Amino acid sequence: MLVNEAKNVLKLCDFGNAMYAGKNEITPYLVSRFYRAPEIILGLPYDHPIDMWSVGCSLYELYTGKVLFPGSTNNEMIRLFIELKGPFSKKMLRKGAFVEPHFDQDLNYTAQEEDPVTKQKIKRVIPNIKQRDIGSIIKGYPGEDPKMLANFKDLLDKIFVLDPDKRMTVHQALNHPFITGK
Repeated sequence: MLVNEAKNVLKLCDFGNAMYAGKNEITPYLVSRFYRAPEIILGLPYDHPIDMWSVGCSLYELYTGKVLFPGSTNNEMIRLFIELKGPFSKKMLRKGAFVEPHFDQDLNYTAQEEDPVTKQKIKRVIPNIKQRDIGSIIKGYPGEDPKMLANFKDLLDKIFVLDPDKRMTVHQALNHPFITGK
């Protein structure tokens, strides 16, 4: 994203990896990490819902000035997704080609960490990840319209759905009260 100094012009840029919808190569490193949808990291088929996820990340960043999912690895990204949206469905995880680095055989999240003594990479099962919701991390500004803020939070909540088949579509987003102002 490019924004001018007056912050009144926004331009989207860097479409170097743009591709047609349909059957595409399954790879865990498609899309810049901070905007990467869960289905990419897990190795699931992907389509337009990955773009909605990225739009949600961009909207959050525009509003707060911060990255919502600042993980330094795909494994950290998965943990951040779970913190915000709760655990992935077992059904979804069973279908992923790249689930093993992030989950154990019982589909519990496993953090990839460095052992402080040996400096070797280790996996540690984290059965209970503390959750937060989008409403708790977006604080309004003085004088801001509470209804508009509530609509913004609702829009993001519907965009950030882990299952791409249940994620808000472009059409639904364009008709959302935050966008229409109704």
